[in-house]
Amino acid sequence: MKFCPQIARESYDINGNYVPAWRKYVRSHPGVKINNTCDISNFGPYSPAYPTTNEDWRFAMQELQPANKSVLTVTGSGDQAIAFAISGAKDIDTFDKTVFADIIMKMKFSAIPTLDYTQYKDFVNGIANAKSIRDIPSYDKIAPNCPRDVITTTKQMRGCKIFHNGCGVRHEYMPTESEYNIAQQIIGTKPVKFIWTDLQDLHNYLNKSYDIIYLSNIFEDFYQANKITAVLNNLKPFLNMNGQIMLYTSWILADIAETIEYAAQECGWGTVKSHERQNAAMLTLTRTR
Repeated sequence: MKFCPQIARESYDINGNYVPAWRKYVRSHPGVKINNTCDISNFGPYSPAYPTTNEDWRFAMQELQPANKSVLTVTGSGDQAIAFAISGAKDIDTFDKTVFADIIMKMKFSAIPTLDYTQYKDFVNGIANAKSIRDIPSYDKIAPNCPRDVITTTKQMRGCKIFHNGCGVRHEYMPTESEYNIAQQIIGTKPVKFIWTDLQDLHNYLNKSYDIIYLSNIFEDFYQANKITAVLNNLKPFLNMNGQIMLYTSWILADIAETIEYAAQECGWGTVKSHERQNAAMLTLTRTR
């Protein structure tokens, strides 16, 4: 896809808030009924990115052990790529449905080598409600290091809250000072590829295989197990033998986890495992054939 600022801006209202396509449709068609077979996702090509992850990434890294492994991860807030980098992954590619996930990741990758720890925390804290790049603390310091598309895109989206997804900044999942020091030594030394696509079409853009495919909580928006199974089967050729797909991570939505586990079992080419600890649970599918 190619970024189109006019279409992107039409996805936001006069107050800078994102309006999903399905909500626009409902507003223009009073009385229409929406069910789970319809596309009622709050995510789209121009939906806002998360300012920080809402996942216990330290637990995920502990279980996945990504050191010296190749990784394909959802871009999200950019924190997933940062987590894999500081955990020793040798090769990191990312994907996301929204282009603004790539923008925030690139901003963070420009900020980490440039800002000290306190400045970085202020920078991230200022992202969520910013309607202009000038609202973000220390942006002037990182701008010279930002790729051109970051500068152009953020200017074109002035007045829109493009980093306003979720419930705000989750401080417990921001890097500690020691983790940040490690990130400063690593971030920027290796390029991170971004693929702009929906998960269901991701396989059409892949041309190599990975040891880990990290899908975050995306399957929360899949209401039918057969659709999940289809996605996993499409990703199988791009997963190395004994490689792992991280299917889902949460600690509150047990019914969704059951659906995802059932869908993964239906693939028939791997083993499903639940990794659990207090206030955290994660499902993985390991390719065995």
